[in-house]
Amino acid sequence: MNRSEFLFQAIDVLFHIPQNYIRVKGIKCAKNIVYDEKYPKDCVLDIYFKENAKEPMPVILNIHGGGFVKGDKKHRISVAHMYAARGWFVVNINYRLSPEYVFPDSTVDVINAVNFLKTLAANYSLNLDKVVLTGDSAGAYSAAGAEAVITNPELREKLNVPECSVRPAGLILFCGPYDLVAAMKTKLPFGIVKSIAESFTGFKLAKDFSNLPEYKYIKEVSPIDYVNSDWPPTVLCMSKKDFFCKGHGELMYQKLSDAGVKVLEHHSVKAFDNHCYHFNYWRKASREAMAMVFGFMDGLYAYKPKDTDASEAAAADDGATENV
Repeated sequence: MNRSEFLFQAIDVLFHIPQNYIRVKGIKCAKNIVYDEKYPKDCVLDIYFKENAKEPMPVILNIHGGGFVKGDKKHRISVAHMYAARGWFVVNINYRLSPEYVFPDSTVDVINAVNFLKTLAANYSLNLDKVVLTGDSAGAYSAAGAEAVITNPELREKLNVPECSVRPAGLILFCGPYDLVAAMKTKLPFGIVKSIAESFTGFKLAKDFSNLPEYKYIKEVSPIDYVNSDWPPTVLCMSKKDFFCKGHGELMYQKLSDAGVKVLEHHSVKAFDNHCYHFNYWRKASREAMAMVFGFMDGLYAYKPKDTDASEAAAADDGATENV
């Protein structure tokens, strides 16, 4: 186990309970459905949904974080319940992790999981015109990376990624590193950045990263470089003091805005509301961020809950901005 694996495994253990204390009654779940028979231990998913939906359910596919080296869908149970409670069919996936697997394997897995939605639709009432990709940290990167290959055929061919048969209608990205080259310049103790970078790329880096330009996919590894006007409406949540991904959300917001993509953003500013602050469900910043997310889901994808008007709550948030 390398140092990045050790760090993110410790994070999983320490934060599992605080991030997963919410459960919603009436949510059905089926676990460990294999979506790629080539990798039956890695490529599995759980589904969460409310029974007896009156119309085909919109779908949200969730990708966990974990520095590309750790993490598991079991650590995202609460957020899955929260989405399902609003009438969404939640697909919570695992995917191949580094260092055993390297870029672009995780992107391949996300595309395969999206394509598997058609198989799920044979057994569940799903609206595949209303599919949202979401993820946190490395999962946000993977969601953005999937969108990059979906909207850029040349990139897809370069990376040898399967063609996507379902076009996402939205993205919800939490605290992701969207520019991997810039992320590798982040200063963190104990060589964590180098460990993550080498694990994810499979490329041995010099101590000073001077040989980074020699990496095979140096031009393809950053999804921010492939933003275009075909990207769907997007929500970005970011921490201004993020010790992992500082500045990435702001850059992605600008890229999306310049491309003419409708984008909402929510940001935290306090030290205790740091990387993936939205999981701190008891704090104000998390409540505001999730109100924006729920408003986005409700407003764009034709499900309006009776118990709350999340759209108004999001609009009232001083920490949120919108580009139209």
